[in-house]
Amino acid sequence: MAKQISELNWKKRLLLVSYQNENDLIFDQSTKFISNYKCEINERNLKIIFFKNFKNKEYATPIFIEDKYGIWLIGYDGNIKDYTEDDKIFLGLFDLIDSMPMRKNEMIDDKC
Repeated sequence: MAKQISELNWKKRLLLVSYQNENDLIFDQSTKFISNYKCEINERNLKIIFFKNFKNKEYATPIFIEDKYGIWLIGYDGNIKDYTEDDKIFLGLFDLIDSMPMRKNEMIDDKC
């Protein structure tokens, strides 16, 4: 049975990527972002979950993703912090996360 993303509340920040196929710009830009910023992603305790055609093998599809493509940033509290239908979320993603109250305490140990 698929897990709920809510199981990650207070454990991980989430970036949910909903795309149609591997040729989509949103998928391509997301994988490039992951490749280029592995350290920064890990430092921010960010888990990235892909939903191809609204499905993921490990996690149940959240209601807000059904029939919608895009990228969502979910905070530790499980609330949506940002959403975009394209890859523009990456432009200010780290700044947005770094401005969050819980992140301020984590920044002491940054290694990147």
